[in-house]
Amino acid sequence: MHTYEARTFALPALDGISSKSIEEHLSLYAGYVKNFNAITALTGELMHDSEKNAHAISELMRRRSFEFGGMRLHEIYFAQFEGGASTLDTSSELGKTLTAQYGAPEHCVAELKHVALMRGPGWSLLYWDAQAKQFLVGFSGEQHQGHFATLPVVLALDVWEHAFLLDYGVLGKGAYIEAFFKNLNWDVLQERFAQLR
Repeated sequence: MHTYEARTFALPALDGISSKSIEEHLSLYAGYVKNFNAITALTGELMHDSEKNAHAISELMRRRSFEFGGMRLHEIYFAQFEGGASTLDTSSELGKTLTAQYGAPEHCVAELKHVALMRGPGWSLLYWDAQAKQFLVGFSGEQHQGHFATLPVVLALDVWEHAFLLDYGVLGKGAYIEAFFKNLNWDVLQERFAQLR
């Protein structure tokens, strides 16, 4: 069985998101990786007597997908800051496709922000549906629920409290969201989208 390892990210100093907040956030991400591996190992052991351990296995399996979702979404999230902030190249495939669907890329960003500001923790996510050739904005409250099944994520915005409490306090989600987009490296997203196309 494959053992997952926490990735390292070459993150620059971010404007409006402190290094301490990033440090804490990376520790939380590493916890998802560790927990997924531990649950996988324990579930394998318990399966040797699956009838006796049926209830424990069912609870672990529910938790396992939560840990995996946390691991993978954070990998998408942190990678979006690598290389430093950059603007969207509107002549790129991502820029042209966003413009074709939304009229202007900033309309998609506005939708992502609106979803991110909804009450409660979760993720504001931009997906690409290759079959329909369109973007879909969605919200996942529990990391492993609420996703558009099978669709890859182009942009992941973490709006769990741990992402902004340290820098902005309990009412600071909006300020954090603005800081997120200020630090976003659109080149990473353009490359991500190009691979999906």
